[in-house]
Amino acid sequence: MYETILVSVDESELSERVVEQALEIAERFDSAVRAMHVVDDRGSSHVSKSVNELARDADERREMDERREEAGSELTERVAKRGAERGVPVEQVVLVGDPAETITDYAAEEGVDLIVLGAKGRSAVGKFLLGDVAGKVARHAETQVLLVRADEA
Repeated sequence: MYETILVSVDESELSERVVEQALEIAERFDSAVRAMHVVDDRGSSHVSKSVNELARDADERREMDERREEAGSELTERVAKRGAERGVPVEQVVLVGDPAETITDYAAEEGVDLIVLGAKGRSAVGKFLLGDVAGKVARHAETQVLLVRADEA
C-alpha cells in the first residue's frame, strides 16, 4: 500500500510523534522512509542596503544556512537511527526552500505514497493570515497526507 513514506522533521516536540507514526506505518506496510528536513529560505529580503551590507549579509546568511543544514542532517540522522533499530530503511533528505512547496514537489517527483507531518493546530485566523505548512501540503500534495496533531492539553 505504501512503498515510500516521506516524513518531515523539525526541532519541535511534535516531530517526535510524527516520526513515531511514520515508522509505525512503515513497519506495518514494509515501507521505506525518507526523512526530510527543509531549511526555510523564505525570510531573506534586501530592502535599501548598501552593496557592502548586502555582501556581509550574504556571508552571514550562507554561514547560517550551513548551520541550519547541519542541524537538519542531525535531525534526519536521528530518524535513520530509529528506523535502523526497527528494521525500517530510512533515506535522509535535507533541502533548502519554501517548506510546503519543497515537500509537495519532492513527493511528486519521487513518487512518494504517503507524506507524514505535524499540524501545530494554530487558530483559524492565524492560518488564514500566515498560511501553514501542513495545510498547504494537505491542499496541494498529489499523494495522501497524514497530519499528526499536537496534543491540545
